[in-house]
Amino acid sequence: MALTPGDEKTLDRPTFLHEGVFVLKGSLVRILEVSQGGDEAVVEYTDKEGFPHYIKGVRAEELK
Repeated sequence: MALTPGDEKTLDRPTFLHEGVFVLKGSLVRILEVSQGGDEAVVEYTDKEGFPHYIKGVRAEELK
């Protein structure tokens, strides 16, 4: 699957804690940057209060 900045994807990673915020499996994220090889991305996750959080190192296979 090709990752393109601006695309919205569903995060298929078990629920995890990121900088004090729980990111739930199945959350909608927006791709901001893609690594050279296209296998990892930086994504933006918006929490329930509307604050953005930037998650680095999300693998392509963790996005639907």
